[in-house]
Amino acid sequence: MARTKLYSRKLITRIVCVLLGIHTFLPVYSSDSVYYAVQVAASKEPLDIGRFTRRYHITESIKVIVSEDWHRYVIGKFESRRMASLYASEIESKTGITGAFPRLVADEPLPQTEVKPDTVAKAEVQQSDTAKINLNMPDSVPQEKKTAVVPSALPRSSTPHRELNQLLLRIIGDKNVNQTKKELIEYGKNHFPVALRKIYNSFIERTYTYPIVLIFIILILFFILNLSLILLIIYNTNKFKNKKERYRIFYKNYYEEVLSLYLFDINDWNTTVTKLKRLRKPENRKILTSVLLIFKENLRGEMDAKITEIFVRLELNKDSLKLTKSPFYYKKAKGIRELTNLDPKSATNIINNFINDKHYQIRTEAQVSYVRLHPESPFDFLKNLLSPFSQWTQLTAFINYIDSPQPNVRNFCLRMIIFFQQFEDATEIFKMIESKLETSRFLAIRAINDLRLYDGKSLLLKIYESEPVVNQVEIIKALRNVGDEEDFHFLESVILSGSVTMKVEACRSLYFMSKKGEETLNQISQKHDINLDLYLAHIKDPRN
Repeated sequence: MARTKLYSRKLITRIVCVLLGIHTFLPVYSSDSVYYAVQVAASKEPLDIGRFTRRYHITESIKVIVSEDWHRYVIGKFESRRMASLYASEIESKTGITGAFPRLVADEPLPQTEVKPDTVAKAEVQQSDTAKINLNMPDSVPQEKKTAVVPSALPRSSTPHRELNQLLLRIIGDKNVNQTKKELIEYGKNHFPVALRKIYNSFIERTYTYPIVLIFIILILFFILNLSLILLIIYNTNKFKNKKERYRIFYKNYYEEVLSLYLFDINDWNTTVTKLKRLRKPENRKILTSVLLIFKENLRGEMDAKITEIFVRLELNKDSLKLTKSPFYYKKAKGIRELTNLDPKSATNIINNFINDKHYQIRTEAQVSYVRLHPESPFDFLKNLLSPFSQWTQLTAFINYIDSPQPNVRNFCLRMIIFFQQFEDATEIFKMIESKLETSRFLAIRAINDLRLYDGKSLLLKIYESEPVVNQVEIIKALRNVGDEEDFHFLESVILSGSVTMKVEACRSLYFMSKKGEETLNQISQKHDINLDLYLAHIKDPRN
């Protein structure tokens, strides 16, 4: 409670400061009958006001003050001499009038009108129409004889801010505006100290005199509120996302640990289910499925059956089946992928329904799944295919057969990977380096070269000595693209002891590897007294 009171006092203090600033810098008309105006002319005889205003291009209403046989012509209405002086300077610079100066003027309670330049061509000032004003006392309310009354089409109340007030009254209603004003004044009377009450009341008065101020304040408050709301939403959104991510990571690690103990026969099924907490929460079931997909990708052999068993016994397959019926394409594709990897039996029963789906991603996922689920006839779906069979789907299908027991199938997949530049299949290509078939190893070496798989360089150097000549030559060619300065010594040894073909390819790799490789060739030639000019001429020949 004490903190709330302290906060309220601080808030009130800030509001008062803002009100004081506005009170200081925003000019308004005084509610008193005394004000300052700018005298632009004076004469013993009445002036032709219409001619005077046309000559000096004056658009403001002109008021005539008659006293002591003088006719004084003033314009404007200001609450301070300083503001009137500034306006006098502005009038002199705009119209060319000289000698304009501020003077104190008092309104009489009698009805008065002012001269409007657009509607009056000539005005005759009668001595009988004047009011008394005392012009000898600048600091007090002057007493004069009469103020001349000249016909006018624009009363004083039609100044711009008065028009805006009238517009506000029409829109909101006179009763509502006045009622609100009374409530605001009453609020200040009940809540503000006497020292601040005068400033507060003055602010209310000028706010109703200049409604544009109120509009600006409302806009500023709306902007502050809107900005605060956006920052609050961003803060809470990030907080929620971070909390959700921490939750997901925690349970992912926890489920991996629990399921690993079951997969490696450390815990039985009942113990595992007991430790798997919050299984009924949808988010936790999604995390469990993602963990099983990771296991499926990294574990092989008898683990495959146990992973599928976990997926089915926890009824996670039902969640994936629901996804395949979702109206959202990405959920359908996700459901198909989960079933294909973790419950092939269920996937086989529904996969044909999506082979010709109108959406590209669903169709592609289904076609790839069909190839994996039907190893005996992987491309039978082509007989009934009505939609395009994309290149990506073709390549995905090829990679599934790179470990086929049929050598020609493996070699075909490697050729397709090289032809279509499938960089994402690097892991499968590295495995083929250890193939027992010479042709398969040759194609794997070529794939590392053509796809610029730099991580495969160490594998190539490791198998170099045990490979036949044709594969050794292919490894030397590959070093041109995946090798670096660390391989200069190896290529130098090939130049010194290899066959002619090997020497040519070693020189080619050194020459095109870098500028330093070209310099190394010259050093080898001088150091070992070997004439490499013929090899270099052959290498530089564009026909080769």
